[in-house]
Amino acid sequence: MKKYLLILFVLAAASSIALGAQSLTDNPNYQKSLELSAQAKQAFDAGDYDAATEFADQAKQFALLSDQYVAKMLAKAEADKAMLQAKDKLAWADGVGAKDKYPDLYMKASGEYDDAQASYTSEDYPTAEDKARQSVATLDEIAASIAAAAQAAKTAKSSGDMWPAVYVVRLIPARRDCLWRIAEYPFIYNNPLKWTVIYEANKKTFRDPGNPNLIFPGQKLSIPAIKGESRDGEYDPSKSYKPFPKK
Repeated sequence: MKKYLLILFVLAAASSIALGAQSLTDNPNYQKSLELSAQAKQAFDAGDYDAATEFADQAKQFALLSDQYVAKMLAKAEADKAMLQAKDKLAWADGVGAKDKYPDLYMKASGEYDDAQASYTSEDYPTAEDKARQSVATLDEIAASIAAAAQAAKTAKSSGDMWPAVYVVRLIPARRDCLWRIAEYPFIYNNPLKWTVIYEANKKTFRDPGNPNLIFPGQKLSIPAIKGESRDGEYDPSKSYKPFPKK
């Protein structure tokens, strides 16, 4: 009776492992476990309990191998999804110039993605998924920074704290425009010593790049941000601008 119960237990264990945990049935180990389970049942029905026990043990071993295969394939599927998401996110980051605007975060995300690829190649799918998700999380930080900057610019523009990003040189006979005086305007830098910032940003467009004094009416000058401030559009003489902070 004990032997009889033992055989029933082994057969039940092999069947439950093979069928209960299996979702990817198209693999050799699963098929082999079914074959051995059938042989165990035939031997049991024939009264050959020793053979039935041996077949059932083998069936259980192949069922375990099948479960391991299934777990690996499921992990691979999750890694595939995470890797694709990270790849798409990196492509987005390239499209918005994140490599230049957020170099530290971009390099971190790229390194995490490279680690994910290396783990995937070595079939360490859980680690590959984890590294890929880390890459996505890092890139999400860039997205959040971009969104925050856009909101700050919008707020600044609505509150009148937006300064011009472009200045068009004017013909003012009494006090003609020069880089020194342009930098001194309260709506530019409120500091004449900052004229070199304007020069460095625009000298390639000068008629004589080596001569910072040679500017002419109608010439458009780019005004770079120097304190993380928001700048947008051309200077509008009819518009009132908040003086740029000197400190």
